[in-house]
Amino acid sequence: MLNKFTEYIENEKLFNKTDKILLTVSGGVDSVVMLDLFIKSRLSFGIAHCNFNLRGKESDLDEKFVKQLAKKNNIEIHTVSFKTEEYAKSNGISIEMAARDLRYEWFEKIRQNFDYSYIATAHHKNDVIETFILNISRGTGIKGLCGIQPKVNKIIRPVLFALRKEIEEYCTTNNLQYREDASNATLKYKRNIIRHKILPELKNLNPNINNTIIDDIAIFNDVEKIYRSSIEEKKLKILTKENDKILINIKELKKLNPLKTYLYEFLKPYNFQSQNITDIIKSLDSISGKQFY
Repeated sequence: MLNKFTEYIENEKLFNKTDKILLTVSGGVDSVVMLDLFIKSRLSFGIAHCNFNLRGKESDLDEKFVKQLAKKNNIEIHTVSFKTEEYAKSNGISIEMAARDLRYEWFEKIRQNFDYSYIATAHHKNDVIETFILNISRGTGIKGLCGIQPKVNKIIRPVLFALRKEIEEYCTTNNLQYREDASNATLKYKRNIIRHKILPELKNLNPNINNTIIDDIAIFNDVEKIYRSSIEEKKLKILTKENDKILINIKELKKLNPLKTYLYEFLKPYNFQSQNITDIIKSLDSISGKQFY
C-alpha cells in the first residue's frame, strides 16, 4: 500500500516532497492509516484535530489519543474544541454541515498561520461512492456525479486510491491502534443510511456495484470536461466584459440549444438562480431595458 500511496501522490501531482502538509486526524482508522503512510514516507507534515463535542467523553478520548500519537512520533499538533450543536442551531443547519463548516474554516486558518502548503483529508474510495449516491438523492448536475476529487485548491486526498477494506487490512497488518466512532453505526446521519442500508441492497442487485460506480464516476469526469469546454467556448463568443459590466450578444445567445442550460452556466458566477434564467429567456424578444437581479 505504501508504494500505491507514493505513486498516487506523484500521478495526481498532489504536492511536492518539499511541501509541508497539514494532516486532518480524527483518530479513526482512515486518518491513522494516512498518518502512518506519511510517517513511513518521511514527508514533512503536522496534525490537526477537531473536538466537535458531539459524543461526550468519547470526543475527549479521541483528542487525547491523537495528542498521544503526535507526542509518540514527535509531530507538531494543532487542536480545537467546537460547540457544534450550538453552531448548527444558531445557523439553522444540520450537525453534519455545521461540523464541516467549522473544521474546514479552522483548517484553512491553521494552514495559513503555520505555513502549511496543503490540507490532507483521509477520504477513500468508499467515501467517493457514498458521496455519489448522496448527491443523486439530493438532485445534482454533472459536477455532482464526478465524485470527490483528489485535489481541490488547497485540499488534497492522498488515500483516495484505496477502498475501506484495504485501509482496514493495512491497519491490521501494521498493528495500528485507532479509535472507534460509535456514531458511524447510527442511522441518524444520511451517509450512514447509504453505507448500512442502501449500498448492501445495491450489492444484492450487483455484487460488483462499487467498481461499477467508480467506473461511472470516471466517465462522468470526462463528460464534465467536455461539457465545461463547450461552455467556455460559447462564453467567449457571447459574453464581453466592458469595465464593470458583462455584455451578452442576444443574437448569438438565441442560437444556443439548450438555451437555458448555457445561460445558467454563463450567469451562475453572478449568483443568478434558475428562476432568474427562466425570466430572462421569456424577455429576450420583449422591449429592451428590463433589469434582472
